[in-house]
Amino acid sequence: MKLFKITILLIGFNTFAQIKNGKVEYGVSIEMIDGFKGTRAEKSYSETISNAKYLSFILNFDKERAAFYPNEGLGVENQDLFMSKVSAGYMNEVYQYKDYSLCAIFGFGNYVLKTDAVKDWTLENETKEIEGFLCYKATSTKKVNNSKGNFVFPVVAWYCPKIPISFGPNGYGNLPGLILELQVRNVVYGVRKIDLNLSKPPVIGKPKDYPIINQEEFDQKVMAAYKNEDFKKGFKKPEDKF
Repeated sequence: MKLFKITILLIGFNTFAQIKNGKVEYGVSIEMIDGFKGTRAEKSYSETISNAKYLSFILNFDKERAAFYPNEGLGVENQDLFMSKVSAGYMNEVYQYKDYSLCAIFGFGNYVLKTDAVKDWTLENETKEIEGFLCYKATSTKKVNNSKGNFVFPVVAWYCPKIPISFGPNGYGNLPGLILELQVRNVVYGVRKIDLNLSKPPVIGKPKDYPIINQEEFDQKVMAAYKNEDFKKGFKKPEDKF
């Protein structure tokens, strides 16, 4: 998988121990799923993979909270990237707190999905350097329940203890360092740019007071939406925002 260039705007090494906030930009790459090869879905999924290179996400954070959302200033229509976002496991803005995440669900009704932060990380005795930063490997799993059955997919995170922020892309975190690279099944989020200790604190906000649903209820809504003919014709994000 391709790793993205990291740009660090810091003055002095000691700044790492005094990080108060920051802004991270992630890119995404997606690999073909074996089950799609040789099927009618292979062509459309190939387009989804190709469009993923236009995806860019922002993670704003302080010591207590983080907000993860798409970078809309890329000059590419949201409609063209919708399936790439879905295939990357992203549905909408994700808000992280110390022990859980909240994800707004637009297009499936006004709901907030509550997911417990991954707590069963296994810290591996393996390291690698990502653009000059020594990162450590952590592994976990993601469970998915749908009409075809129950599945467990591997999750691999590379986190940097020298950036002691326990957040990461798409709601993942709870590790002793910022996640610079995250792989969930065939999807990789990689850091493109990091700005730390911003002179103007980043805007994080908070979710609206929508009904909170769990993962099982969310999966049911997704399956129902894919069976809906209007949904298949396209996706329009409501004006409601955080």
